[in-house]
Amino acid sequence: MVKKQYENYKYIDPENQYTYPNSPVLINKQNITNPEKAYRNEHLLVTRRLADLRLKPIDIHSIRDILSIHKYLFQDVYIWAGQYRKVNISKSENAFMPIQSFDTAETYINHLIHSYYQIDNSKDNIIKSLAKILDNLNYFHPFREGNGRTQREVIRSLALAKGYSAQIRVEQDDEVYNLYMDGTVYGDLGKLEELFDKILKEL
Repeated sequence: MVKKQYENYKYIDPENQYTYPNSPVLINKQNITNPEKAYRNEHLLVTRRLADLRLKPIDIHSIRDILSIHKYLFQDVYIWAGQYRKVNISKSENAFMPIQSFDTAETYINHLIHSYYQIDNSKDNIIKSLAKILDNLNYFHPFREGNGRTQREVIRSLALAKGYSAQIRVEQDDEVYNLYMDGTVYGDLGKLEELFDKILKEL
């Protein structure tokens, strides 16, 4: 299976709140301005933090816990780790939640998480609920960078709470990558349910 290609993100950030002047590189704590070096730096530091969470995951009960995951993962790289983005973004001509609607999004995400804990533990119900949470969390896209890594860790933690493993290995499995990207970029719940049917494993 061939890994599909998707358009890059577009940001409405005329004042360069997040990037170095005349550069796509995000302002980082190491002050690395070379794009390749900045990418490697972020990847290395965040991968180490992900390994920590594999041993001691953050339990998810509300959007605050999702913010905590982002802060934990990106604390070594960005001063805004764990904070909502201040710019609007889109991908493949699909706009994510505008920042003006974040209060509404937060309330709805909290509702979905609460409902998740109320459902029974059947695999079918867990699949449907996780797909809905992932779809809405992706549309929310609350962070300037790191949404995918954060939401995949959120899903992993939520699955663990129900006695399941859910590893969305986008770098290692092209089929998983395509299902995940088609499902999140285009809001396709069917693809996301297919994804979870494939990866959800009872512990």
